[in-house]
Amino acid sequence: MAHVSRLSRFRQALILLLLLAVAALLLLFPPRQEVERRAPVPTPVVTDRVERADLAPLEEVSGYLQPVRRAWLTFEVAGRVVQRRVEPGQSVAAGAVLLALEDGDYRDVLERDRRLLELAVRSRKLQEQEVERLRRLGERSLASKTRLGDAEALLVQRLSEEARLRAAVDRAERDLARSRLRAPFAGRVNQVMLELGDYARKGDRAVQLVASRLDFVARVRGDVARSLAIGAPVQVQVGERLRTADVVAVQPDPDPATFTHEVRLRLPPEETRDGMTARARLPLPPLKAVLVVPDTAVLLDEDGAWLFRLAGDRLQRVQVQPGPRVGRLRVILEGIDEGDRVVVRDVAALADGQLVTVSAAADSE
Repeated sequence: MAHVSRLSRFRQALILLLLLAVAALLLLFPPRQEVERRAPVPTPVVTDRVERADLAPLEEVSGYLQPVRRAWLTFEVAGRVVQRRVEPGQSVAAGAVLLALEDGDYRDVLERDRRLLELAVRSRKLQEQEVERLRRLGERSLASKTRLGDAEALLVQRLSEEARLRAAVDRAERDLARSRLRAPFAGRVNQVMLELGDYARKGDRAVQLVASRLDFVARVRGDVARSLAIGAPVQVQVGERLRTADVVAVQPDPDPATFTHEVRLRLPPEETRDGMTARARLPLPPLKAVLVVPDTAVLLDEDGAWLFRLAGDRLQRVQVQPGPRVGRLRVILEGIDEGDRVVVRDVAALADGQLVTVSAAADSE
């Protein structure tokens, strides 16, 4: 039994010595590690050529539709309302009677002034005849110059009285006409402030009338305003409909608070949605022979704008000065040359010096 125990301890000691020997050999002669070096894999990119182009840029602005004209109509004379011929929403023609006042007093004044004018005309004619008679007598020395002078002075008075009464008749005719409130232009009635029997005072609001035609109204920058010409056609998007409007007004001096200019575009008669918001595409000054790239080629960050130019199989990260965007193109003012090839897609994931392969050219797709 003791013999077996000694044999077991001998085996354990032998195993331990072998393990220590192996560990010592590993420490003295470590194994060589083969480093596997993999060749870098190029990133596929889509490129396009930097070219020069003539562009006709457009500025899209928001605005709203409002009537060409909007007016509060008032009576210029006072009186009681005896006729109300229109209601809100009703369309009227230019010159149509909207409200009427009791006009008996105005007719009486007109009739009186007309009769006084008739008497004044008769008196003036009689005095003219008297002056003519005295002139003939004076030629034969049968009438004194004093009588002729008095007659001529009286004729001047008669002429002055006739002129005064003619003015009174004209004024009475105007007052009678003003007892009828008429539409100064064709349009739609928006509000009626007086009812039958109400007493209308001179100058009080009576009817609000709006024109049937609509204008697109917006405020734009100075460069946009300067590029617009009166009468030029402009596309206006109203809801789902595209309308062709004409430029009718451009504010020459900017608003001192916003430094913007008001523009008005006249819409065709079929557009009647007053108050609708809309968008207009206003032409800007044309750009001739400018360098352009797809807008997706430009990388923007806090340091500026960048393009990735293809140099062999590597990328160069080039800082550029961008200009305006026109549709899907971006104008490049400096930093790149005509004919250079640049990456036009997924530029946010690229880096300077990156190995790439051109998978497709945008100009060949």
